[in-house]
Amino acid sequence: MRREPAVWSPQHLSFSRDDGLPKYIAIARAIGQAITEEELKPGEYLPSQKELAESFGVTVMTVRQAIQLLIDQGKLSAEQGKGTYVQSRSYRLPMGPLASFAAQMSAAGMSLRTEVLGFGPIEISPLEQKRMGLPTAKAFELVRLRIVDGEPLVLQTSLLPPAVAAGITPSELETRSLYDVLHSELGIRIKRATETVQATQLDAESAGLLRRTVGEAALLSARLTFSEENNAVIDDRALTAGNRVVIAAEREAGDSPLSLQLFTQDTSLHETTPFVRGTGDHRQAGR
Repeated sequence: MRREPAVWSPQHLSFSRDDGLPKYIAIARAIGQAITEEELKPGEYLPSQKELAESFGVTVMTVRQAIQLLIDQGKLSAEQGKGTYVQSRSYRLPMGPLASFAAQMSAAGMSLRTEVLGFGPIEISPLEQKRMGLPTAKAFELVRLRIVDGEPLVLQTSLLPPAVAAGITPSELETRSLYDVLHSELGIRIKRATETVQATQLDAESAGLLRRTVGEAALLSARLTFSEENNAVIDDRALTAGNRVVIAAEREAGDSPLSLQLFTQDTSLHETTPFVRGTGDHRQAGR
């Protein structure tokens, strides 16, 4: 459960009534500044709308507009029956050189803890079998919850060829990246990956694990990773609440221009494929 700290007071803030801005924008900026300067910290609750209106000398409707603007900007969240609180910060994931999630978090100076929720054999769809180039529909499913700075950030499902899965001990993945285990334990060197990111919504199971709301906007990343021998060794799905991650890329003049391409059924994510399919005993194997 989210810890409820002492309610922050806005009385020491002020805003200009003569700068030509609507009052709700000025109030939103004042609260936003308190968030930026960490006077308001992630998870901290605001006073009621009535209290804020009295403090700022405006109507409740004006405060409501200011709060909605900050919610739209991803700075605040509202929880029915509890109130409005500061949203946890967003994490910047660079679309740069290929690296494991653990390596990205370490480079950013963030703490990462991994819970292995499941590991075991499953039967995959024809689309997944084709993507991975497997001779049969047999594969292994690895489900992990990636917890960053104490908060669940990513729900990750990885499909592995049986030959690869046979050399993996699930408990090792609580402290090591999958890329590292493949290299050090199995001698598999990662060469390249193809990755797509698309918008989706959280279902009941994923929302519960990520401590979010059912139906909330999310990002679904699909990464197919290949070895130096050009064999598909991991077919990943990583699900993140949409307001928790910012996808970033750095480009220079002279780089190849971006182009829009239509995905075929063979290369796109299959929208009817459930994110977490496993319900058997293997879901407990890695606990």
